[in-house]
Amino acid sequence: MKDFQKEFGEKMIASVSRSFYLSLRFLPSEMRGTASLAYLLARATDTVADTSALPEGDRVESLEAMGLAINGGGEALNVDPSFLKAGISEGEKMLLQKWQHCLEWLQSLNESRQLAIRKVMRSIIKGQSDDLRNFSGNDFAALNTEEELDQYTYDVAGSVGVFWTEIGFDAYGSDFAELEYKEMTSLGENYGKGLQLLNILRDFPEDIASGRCYFPGPFSDQDGEMIWNQVMAYWQKRCSSLLQSSADYIESLNGSRVRFATSLPALIGARTLRLIENADWDNLCGRIKVSRGEVKRIMLKAGLAGRKRLSRMISTQFS
Repeated sequence: MKDFQKEFGEKMIASVSRSFYLSLRFLPSEMRGTASLAYLLARATDTVADTSALPEGDRVESLEAMGLAINGGGEALNVDPSFLKAGISEGEKMLLQKWQHCLEWLQSLNESRQLAIRKVMRSIIKGQSDDLRNFSGNDFAALNTEEELDQYTYDVAGSVGVFWTEIGFDAYGSDFAELEYKEMTSLGENYGKGLQLLNILRDFPEDIASGRCYFPGPFSDQDGEMIWNQVMAYWQKRCSSLLQSSADYIESLNGSRVRFATSLPALIGARTLRLIENADWDNLCGRIKVSRGEVKRIMLKAGLAGRKRLSRMISTQFS
């Protein structure tokens, strides 16, 4: 699988990812291959889940087929040719066309890594499928309870924090972290859920325009600005609380490269949350994004920081 892994190395992952590419790039080799493959599988299912070129029912069926294939029950991914021409990037198109190679790469891993990937992908696909079912149709819809939102954020991102922890302990044993496995998985879960809640906050105007609202509440109509004013303070505080877990998680990590790679989403997320908190409705609708220059400065500071300082850099952002 070396040729395929080379082809799907930094260039391929960069073409289909956003800021997560940075973490994968700097992650030590003992974890990087497994994490990269899991990302590519999740990116492939996310591409299918998000496309408007297929009816929702077809997308759910495709996700089920992809999940079955990941678990060893199938291989071929039959993609409608029109789908490959409709609103997906060249990187996403190539990824779907190389689906079989992803499965072969998965089969080449040792059993513990295969199990970890299959476990996290079951959660991710469940979350993606539930998302399609919850927001099916053309009418405005909101989630009913905070528990539903918590479950969704776990399925698509909290589970990734658990996965990250699992492969870290698999690679390094007890040397991976100062804290025990159980505590690290709990912190990693909250870290992941916080990042997903941050995405939901950032994408709120776009989602509400599409008739979907992840925040539960008895909203009388689809007035995005009105709903935002009702929910923003509570959910921004909740997001900050979840992301605070990342400081303890990262401080516990023993390897400097693992710490650096794991810290980037938290540091960039902290800046993103601050921009959201300070944005008015028009600015929020214009898409909140941390500039490349700021990302480079964040990376430089993180690279120079030791264990304690790096943790403080994160914790002070969410206090």
